[in-house]
Amino acid sequence: QLEQGLEVWQPRRLFFNGSTWWKKDLAEFAKNDPDWFTVDVGGYDPLLGLSYTEIAGRSRSMHKSQGFGAAETRGEMIEYLHFEKGDKPKTKDIFEGIDMTWGRVMDGQGVEVLMNDLVAQFDPLKPAASLERLKGIHEKLSNGSRTMWNGYAKAIIAELAQAVTGLVLEPLGEHPFIALTDTAMISAALLSRSGSTVSGKATLRYLKGGPENGIELRSGTSTTLHGLFRDVNDPYWLKNSSWHEPGELLGWCMPVWRGQQTLLVECEIDGMYFSTERPIMHKWVDRVAGERIRPVYVTPVASIVPKTNLILVREDEGMEKVLEFEAEIVALTDSLIGELQVDLPGWHSTLSISQPVSIGMRGQSQRLMFHFTVGDLHLSGTEVAKAKFSFTSPKGTADRTLHEIDYPHIMPQVYYTRAEVKLIPLDVQTTAKTVGYIKGAGDDVPQAIEQLGATVDMIEPSTATLESISKYDAIVVGIRAYNNNQGMKQFNPTLMQYVENGGTVVVQYTTRTSDMVLPDTLIGPYPFKLTRDRVTVEEAPPTFLAKDHPLLNTPNTITSADFDGWVQERGLYFVGGFEKHYTPLIAWNDPGEQPLNGGLITCDYGKGRYVYTGISFFRQLPAGVPGAYRLFANLISKRITP
Repeated sequence: QLEQGLEVWQPRRLFFNGSTWWKKDLAEFAKNDPDWFTVDVGGYDPLLGLSYTEIAGRSRSMHKSQGFGAAETRGEMIEYLHFEKGDKPKTKDIFEGIDMTWGRVMDGQGVEVLMNDLVAQFDPLKPAASLERLKGIHEKLSNGSRTMWNGYAKAIIAELAQAVTGLVLEPLGEHPFIALTDTAMISAALLSRSGSTVSGKATLRYLKGGPENGIELRSGTSTTLHGLFRDVNDPYWLKNSSWHEPGELLGWCMPVWRGQQTLLVECEIDGMYFSTERPIMHKWVDRVAGERIRPVYVTPVASIVPKTNLILVREDEGMEKVLEFEAEIVALTDSLIGELQVDLPGWHSTLSISQPVSIGMRGQSQRLMFHFTVGDLHLSGTEVAKAKFSFTSPKGTADRTLHEIDYPHIMPQVYYTRAEVKLIPLDVQTTAKTVGYIKGAGDDVPQAIEQLGATVDMIEPSTATLESISKYDAIVVGIRAYNNNQGMKQFNPTLMQYVENGGTVVVQYTTRTSDMVLPDTLIGPYPFKLTRDRVTVEEAPPTFLAKDHPLLNTPNTITSADFDGWVQERGLYFVGGFEKHYTPLIAWNDPGEQPLNGGLITCDYGKGRYVYTGISFFRQLPAGVPGAYRLFANLISKRITP
């Protein structure tokens, strides 16, 4: 890259952001140390009518999945920055000596003069009066150097031109999904609300056979465009990721509205020419929420949804074990008729079975069952195989599962995975036949327990009694249940009584926060403290602290090989301080850090056993990690009393 002309870049200066969280006297300390600088981030923006800390609070509260709701603070908020390296400012301004204007852009001085004039002359009551100045800036940028910055600035100027003239450019689709073989009917409306002369030429992107020549748009009218698209819309960052296979690098490609279908428009406003791209949206009216809007996506003709993404083929079940493959096929077009086929690549042969599909309307579905025996597949060894689903019909083919991310605070987004089921041959045993599960923040661990051959029932803590839970061989508590399930406060003593009477309880991680329904010292039969300790390197080698403990030997002997192939991490929110009644079983550490022994602790209590684990079983089990299944099978197995 250096030989091709790329120059080395480095920042002028480097600061470290300090905090009064861990240095209470930092404000006083920074007053007398010349290497500390302060920045007030609580400033008020009169155009927005908000302070930056109000905006920060709102943005943090949008991080819904992590429960990061925050207050919108107002007034002064000081950040403390320690100068580390580089060109030290001569004043208390951290940007002293750094050009923050158009002067640092090639040919930028003339643009800056025009920009300053635009801002100075702007009339909020007559925004369209700024169009001539915007045209002048756009022309100046067009005739200047072809730099990335100029192209970016031209796009902003084009957006401003549309804003000041009240331009509406709205492409709408009849349905939120358009199948590849369906003709897309898109209406494009163009409207100027300032009296400016507006016209455009619209082109649907990515049609089969290349883009069409375009259709003229006139202000105040709606024009219909149609065509067949050549590819399914998928987020650009997944296009070349080999279907999420580990070890594959993401290929680079141009983002196109996060995988949405778009309309390209060559537009003219009072002699100012520019191109713009708009996502095609679908609109409808909800009787309570009013007008709703969401993107239109180009899809395959169907989505194939296997009931499970993996099946354990346990060696102790015999060659006559029947494997059941259930899949739902969802029509993404009308009058879908064809065949759904499943190919099972055994170690010595490949088997295929197909069944007919007939679905009348888009959005409707059909469930199909396929049965094989382990002997049919000739499975041997430990290699993972994949059963692959595919659909064929006169309208087209499909071999993917459509997933939709849809929450009230964001636009719906679609992505795909291959419609397939992993077959994992595994030497695993468990003595647990019936397991009760207390739902936490949401995970797929109950389905994984069923793969071990146990029957799983969901327990509602607010109504469960000691009598109703006594039938279970083990009870598993889901992740963060002590954070989000209020019933755990009253139920926990009953749970401890269940252990004392001879039951097995496995508690998955919880977090020590203000929303805990119980203090961490009261969660187990004996006190322990929760921490934020974690081991993020999934290859971190385990150290067995109690090699002869039953949980590491019965009914499966756990070895270092069982920790191969783990995903994302070893675990999180380990316990720190715990009483001598508890036995830590495994220690891990990230590179350069001290070993942590709070990821898996256990104690005998009365006739039963209690286990707390920060190990990320909620990640490992759905991913089909064999060793995680073997260890978890030990945790839920009955305690063998002397």
